Amino acid sequence: MFSKSHLKNNFSDFLNFYKYRPIKNNQSGMKIDHCYALFILLKKIKPKYVIESGVWKGQTTWLIKNVLKNTKVFSIDIDLSQRDLIYKDVKYLEKDITKYNWSKLDKNKTLIIFDDHVCFSKRLNFIKNNKFKHIIFDDNLPNHHISYYTPKMIFENQYLVKKEFIKYSNLFRLIKFIIRFLKKDFKDNTKIKVFNKYIRITYPAKNNEKLKNDFDIFRKNIKIYYEFPPITKFNYKKRFKKILNNFKGVVPKDYKVKLPIFSNSKIHLDNELKDELNVQYSNICYIKLTN
Repeated sequence: MFSKSHLKNNFSDFLNFYKYRPIKNNQSGMKIDHCYALFILLKKIKPKYVIESGVWKGQTTWLIKNVLKNTKVFSIDIDLSQRDLIYKDVKYLEKDITKYNWSKLDKNKTLIIFDDHVCFSKRLNFIKNNKFKHIIFDDNLPNHHISYYTPKMIFENQYLVKKEFIKYSNLFRLIKFIIRFLKKDFKDNTKIKVFNKYIRITYPAKNNEKLKNDFDIFRKNIKIYYEFPPITKFNYKKRFKKILNNFKGVVPKDYKVKLPIFSNSKIHLDNELKDELNVQYSNICYIKLTN
């Protein structure tokens, strides 16, 4: 969808834009890798309408409004109280995206940005029934790294493997686990492994016919599936620092991503921006559907 030269050549324009971001520390929100992805994708797609599902502090809303000056923005979050930025010309909605009527929007000119941490399997019928065609999905992590379905898993024809980690210091969760274990409230192929400081429970993948059918239909309708690359070489330890510090060895180390836009020696950023690199990168993707 984008050549490496295109991504390199547009990066300086993005940095000139990004230095004016209103929220310098956008913890739990989009940072430099995904903001650049969104910046480039918006310029390419140029939608007339953007539905942003997941607002947080409002940094993404700022980015959308300043890249697309004449686009109507709908910003949705079940808790809008976290916003640091509020725009008078943005339509704010405080229920899930599925609770609203989108029939009046031209779906060829409408983009949905999913950044709401909802399982993508729960969005498929909504997308199909409303004939949405353009989607960006933020937390597009692979299997074993997240507790819900992402477009990446569905595109790669995988069934979600859920894992639960319970520290011995968390007495409430530990007691609940022991009660469930004594009641034999686990399927035969559930795997339980004991470590020094925690227990890891690996639940079997649910391979049911409805999911399979929904996934097959979705895959057949994909015209474009594009994962945006990291800006610099992906740093697994930096990206999953918190998990690795608490639960060493709990996630596979064969996490594969696209080749980076720049080699680390070819990019010059201030320390603040360097600290943002890789911290959030989650295989953000763009999907175009045929119908």
